[in-house]
Amino acid sequence: MTKKIKYIIALITILSIGFGQLKSDLSQNNAISQGLSGSGGSIMSLFDPSRFSMNHSFSMSMMSVGKQSIGVASYTNNMNFLLRDNLRLQTYMTFMQPQMLSANTQNPYSNSQLYFNTVLDYSPTENTHFQVSFGNYPRYSRYQTSPFQLNRGY
Repeated sequence: MTKKIKYIIALITILSIGFGQLKSDLSQNNAISQGLSGSGGSIMSLFDPSRFSMNHSFSMSMMSVGKQSIGVASYTNNMNFLLRDNLRLQTYMTFMQPQMLSANTQNPYSNSQLYFNTVLDYSPTENTHFQVSFGNYPRYSRYQTSPFQLNRGY
């Protein structure tokens, strides 16, 4: 009895695979490649180097108060990638090394910090703008939850 059930299941599986192979009336649209390339472009326009930009900055500050000195060094990397004419991906990454040097400091390099932010901007029309952001940059502001802080100046 179990041999017959296995035979029937194998026959149904083979026939369903064969039936799927013979469907020729399906439309041949490539929605994924059309979505990536935009209207009238090719898929290679996604990898065009003119759509990518990268900026670097390095900053150092030093202050001395009494017998203590405080120094801050930071490196920031900003990358922008234009996925489509109305879709942009931005990433910001900052490595910060604040140091407070004094006579009793054990390890001045133990408090390094890494901040990052990723923003996806989408503008379906001229007057509509959607922005999704993910990051851990500190916000030192009196009104941290204000909806009017759209441009944070990173």
